[in-house]
Amino acid sequence: MALAAAAFTAGCGGGAPRLASYVSPQFGYTIPHPAAWHRVETDGGRRVWFLPQAPPAAQPPEQTAVDFLVVMTRDDPGPLPEIDVRRLAMSLLPMHGVSGFQRAPRGNEEIAWYRFELTGATGGREWASVGLLVTGPKRLHYVVCAGALERWRTAQKVCDEVLRGFVPGDLSR
Repeated sequence: MALAAAAFTAGCGGGAPRLASYVSPQFGYTIPHPAAWHRVETDGGRRVWFLPQAPPAAQPPEQTAVDFLVVMTRDDPGPLPEIDVRRLAMSLLPMHGVSGFQRAPRGNEEIAWYRFELTGATGGREWASVGLLVTGPKRLHYVVCAGALERWRTAQKVCDEVLRGFVPGDLSR
């Protein structure tokens, strides 16, 4: 647990971790992530996870991760109506609730951005998170950055920076 506790404060003498950038070769999005974290792809590359440590063999991150960054990509023509976005946001991870769900000012008629806060649990451990759902003409990205509830105040600073740096790529192809 001590290793996990340090996950969001690794690097820079206990300060914020150094961020690296990942560009999805399959979907074209760009996302900053803690540089020391491991990248794990599931669902044929449609779910890209960044984790402070590699998950146990044969156990998907959905069943083990408490500290995580994930980008999920789906082929859903849109932009989706807000009611569908809310329903989808609540169905993709094991969560307890959502708050602060709102349409973000970024976007236009073809691309809608939503920002939200979620709480959930994995393996009996609770986490808090912030996320984005960006829906466009042919595809959407669902981005969630989470940290263990007991150290969420520290993790949220990093997660906010990660979400600010997310670039969805071309959602029309």
